[in-house]
Formats: sequence, structure tokens, C-alpha cells
Amino acid sequence: MTAWRAVLALAWAGFWPGTVLAQVVPDKPASAPDQVLVVGSRLQGQTGQRSHSVSTVTREQIEIGAAASGIDLFRLLPGVQIDQLGGPGGLGSLYVRGSDPNHVLVLIDGVRVNDPTNSRGGGFDISSLDPALVERVELLRGAASAAHGADAMAGVVNIVTRQADPGLAGSASVGSGAYRASSLRGGAALGDWQLSAVASSVHDGRDRDGGQLALTQSAASANLVPQAGAKLGFHLRQAERLSSGFPDDSGGILLAKRRTLEQRHSLDLSVGANFAWAGPKLTLQATASHFAHDEDTDSPGVGPGLRSAFGVPAALSHAELRRSNLQLSASAAIAPEAELALGAELQREHGLSRSSYTIFGQAVAADFDLQRDTRTGFAELKWLPTRALVLRLGLRHDKLAGAAARTSPSLSARLNLAGLNAGLTASYGKGFKPPSFFALGLPVALGGNPALRPESSRSTALGWEQGFAAGRGQATLSLFDTRYVDLVTFDNQRNRLVNADQVTLRGLELEASAKLGTALRLRGVFTRLISHVLDSPEPLRQRPGQRAGLQTDWRIDGHATLSWQAEYAAHSFDSSIPTAGQFLPSLLRQDLAYTLRLSNGWRLSAAIDNLLDHRNSAYIGAPGQGRRARLGLSAAL
Repeated sequence: MTAWRAVLALAWAGFWPGTVLAQVVPDKPASAPDQVLVVGSRLQGQTGQRSHSVSTVTREQIEIGAAASGIDLFRLLPGVQIDQLGGPGGLGSLYVRGSDPNHVLVLIDGVRVNDPTNSRGGGFDISSLDPALVERVELLRGAASAAHGADAMAGVVNIVTRQADPGLAGSASVGSGAYRASSLRGGAALGDWQLSAVASSVHDGRDRDGGQLALTQSAASANLVPQAGAKLGFHLRQAERLSSGFPDDSGGILLAKRRTLEQRHSLDLSVGANFAWAGPKLTLQATASHFAHDEDTDSPGVGPGLRSAFGVPAALSHAELRRSNLQLSASAAIAPEAELALGAELQREHGLSRSSYTIFGQAVAADFDLQRDTRTGFAELKWLPTRALVLRLGLRHDKLAGAAARTSPSLSARLNLAGLNAGLTASYGKGFKPPSFFALGLPVALGGNPALRPESSRSTALGWEQGFAAGRGQATLSLFDTRYVDLVTFDNQRNRLVNADQVTLRGLELEASAKLGTALRLRGVFTRLISHVLDSPEPLRQRPGQRAGLQTDWRIDGHATLSWQAEYAAHSFDSSIPTAGQFLPSLLRQDLAYTLRLSNGWRLSAAIDNLLDHRNSAYIGAPGQGRRARLGLSAAL
């Protein structure tokens, strides 16, 4: 124990305040066979050694489907529900296996981007993603705090940004509803360094339709050509978001009593570095990064209604988050069929808010300035007792300053059945999430509670993976059971946030894909969710009991592809201040995309979103996007 404390002390003294250390993600093409996925593990392994529920969206899938927004990246993933409030300027939320959006950790190039200063408890707005800058999306479903610590109660989303090839490339798209998008990429080699820069811009929506979005993003990286087993890289990402829309719970464009739109402006900046060295018996990794988020909000508030006689007051707010993180780890083979990883992590978060609410004509300040330091030690063991059996054990100990320490275990197993071309998986894990800065720092008179306890989860899952059709097809069935305790909720009688809710979520996920000949590829997903809230007659919001999707890609010839995608979600419960609780009708959406690749590096695309113009609604009073046509052109020089 003395030596372990010495390692932590040296890391603290030598690197603090460091830049954030994120998990090293190998830049292996998503289309490579037997792809290595590391979002849920610190010990790399082939896909045949994976025991967690992980799904991937590749760059090829993004291009074939002509994805237009961050929401589109998640439409055909099992176990998820996505929604967006009103028009493109509305916040986009991701629910994993029935969890709240703030229970999912989101990483961009390994950097945590959840914001604990926002009123959503730290949930990430997935509409802030531009598909033009995304190379791959990895989604791990299930408690992952043993690998990633706080905020990974329900799962992890890892987004890998694109690396530009040598030369220049660009794209441009236009569409109805004021949609327009463009991107530019450039890459070069400078000695032993590989340089990459990408930038993009998206504008979508109109205020008269409920809101609009203006999004600009850029990313740059420099990677040293691997030498003598060593890798070194640096990366930088910037994102600016300007949006307008109706506030949450307002009743949207159809029902909101206050017709002024909420205005938001946010700016993100992340910088990071990673180093890895692999020797004959030992691998060392170090990563560091810093994330800065600034957001200004001008909200008109929400008028009174059936659910609240007072509504939500108008507010002006400015919030800042600074997060620095340093991570060191070592892994080695400790036996012919066993590997062990040990490491330490240091993190500092500083969040502040300067807010003013207008209550009965008077300005009421609601400021906070909070800091949270976390010191972590972690270990992971991978053992192959036989060629067919893989066992993994993970353990992480997080010490949060001013709070009780949390220990998060995980245990998983995979049994490969070669004779059946199948694999049986099982996993167990615990997760936790400390209260957000917003919940802790909001004045008690306005509902804040500095005595809130961390939320926690316990998750178990069983899975069956089956290959068929001589390797041309793959199907995965997962059964899951998750229990959440001490969830933060608002107590109307005491007018404050409290730890009260206990929720049980059970269900199954099915994901299947197949190649029919050389021209046709099919992919389908299905999710069944059963939720139960202890001591509450009201169901959870935005949790449809059934959700399904189907995608068909037809390669017409060597250059042209036609892709059809259908998405269905059963009716779900929602609530707004004007109406109180109501059930929304089922969702049905179909998208069609055509891409044509030309031999000179040019690519043409045409897409129709919501082909049948089904009037879907993710929120009460906020109808979703109608039918929309888009045209795109890209070129590589």
C-alpha cells in the first residue's frame, strides 16, 4: 500500500495540474476484420475475446446512410432511445437501456465531454456532433465505472474523429428546411510526423419552425510514426454551437404559452496528448488532456400550466467547466495466458455558473463555484484458462475530495463455442455518478441540495453471439437487468432535489446483420424494455417499451449504393408543464439515400429524410422534422 501511495504522490506532484489523460484508442480502421474494441477494457483483445455489449457505427455506414446530424449516428443502435426537442436547435438526448441521458459517459477522442454545470445533470447534447468529423462511434451498454469511473453508470459512448489522408478533400451539402453543410480535410507528412486537420460547418432549421442550429467544428492532430514500439500523438478539437428553440417542458411550438425562443451559445475546446510504449513483456501508456466548456443561455422560461401553477422563471446564465485529467498505466503478461493492467488517474473539475432568475419581477441570483478532485487507482486482469474461455476482472477505487470513496468492480466471461460458431457472454458491474455541480450548487431556495449522495447502479447481462451463412451473417442477443438507487429527483413537496428514486430496468436487445450475395446487406435491431419505478405510479419519460430498426444497403454496381433505413418506436410517456403527463403516439421514420462514387475521387449523394412524411413527435407539442430532401458532393484531391 505504501508503494501504491508513492506512485499516486509522484503522479500528483510531477504532472498536476496536468492535462487530461484519456484512454488510448488504437487508430485501426473500423472495417478491419476482427476489429479491436477497447472502450470497455484497458487490455486490448480481439473481438472474439469481448464479453461486453458493444456496437459500432463505422465511417462507411455514416457515408452510405448520408447522416445529416448527430442524432442520425444513433438511430440504428440496439438498446438506445434518442429524442430531440422540437427543431434542430433543440437538445438531443441519448438513453441507454432505459437510463437517464446523464448516466452515459461520452468521450470524444478519449476526452470526457459531459458537463456537470448544466441543468440536465451532465447529459451530453448529441445534436452537437457533426457526422462529417466522425470516423467511428463505439457504444458500450452496461455499467462501466470499473473502467471509466464516474458518470459511466449506464454505458459509454466513444467517438473517434476523422484523420485526414494526405492531400485535400472537402464536401458540401444543401437541403430543404434551410439545411446546408460543408467540410474540409487536409493531411500531410512532415518528417516522421503525420499531420491532419479537419473542419466543418452545419446550419439547419428556422426559427419559424421551432428553432435553428449553427454548428462549426475543427480538429487537428500530429502523430509520430511508430518507432521502436513507441507511439506519440497530440490532438486538438474545437466546437462552437449557436442554437434557438423552445425550452424543455414548455409544450413546444404547438403549446408553449411564451413564444420567445431560448437562445444558447456554447464553445468547447479540448487538447490532449498520448504516449504508448510496447516492449517484449511490458506496455506503458500515458495520456493527458484538458477540456474547457463555456455556455451562455437566455431562456424566456415556461408559463404556468397543469403540472405547475408557476411554471419556470426566465433566466440568464453563464456557465464554465474546466476539466484536467492525467492517467498512467502499465500492462504485462503475468502468465502464458494472463495479462494484468495497473494504473492511476488524477482529475480536477472546476465548474461555475453566474445565473439570474426573474421571479415576480425581481432578479434572483443563483451562482455557484465548485471544484471536485478525484484520485483513482485501477486494475484489470484478463485470463484465458482454456482456448475457448476468456475471463476478465476489473476493479477501480475513486476517492472524491469531500465525499466517500467509491469502489467499482466488474466481472465478465466469454465462452467461444467453435463447433456452433457461437459465443456465450456474461457480465456484472457496478456504476456510480456523483451529483452534478448544478444540483449541488443551485441555491437551496431554488431547489439545490448540497447534501445529495452519489447515484449508483448494478448491472448484469447475458449474451449469445451466433455466426451463420458461412461467415456472411452475425446475430447477437443480450438480456440485461439493471437496478438504480439514490437517483436524484425533484421533490415537489419539499421544493428541492433529493435522493429518492429507485428504478429497475430489464429487457433484451437483438442485433443482426447479413450479406446476401455481393450486392445486398441487411442489418436489423430490436429492443424490448420493461421499467419499474419504486413507489411511483408514473412511468419514466421517453422510454418506449419496444424499439426496432432495419437498414438495407443495395450495391447497384461497383460505384452506386442505395440505402433504405426504417426506425420504429412504440408509444412512450412524456410530460410538459402545460399538459402534465401524456402518452405520445408511436414513431415511424424511413430514410432513403443514394451515393455514387466516381473514379476521380468525387462522390455524389442524394437523400430523403422521413420519406413518408410521418409526423413524429419526441416531445409533447413539438412535432419532429417532416420530409426533407438533401444533395451532397464530396471530392478528394
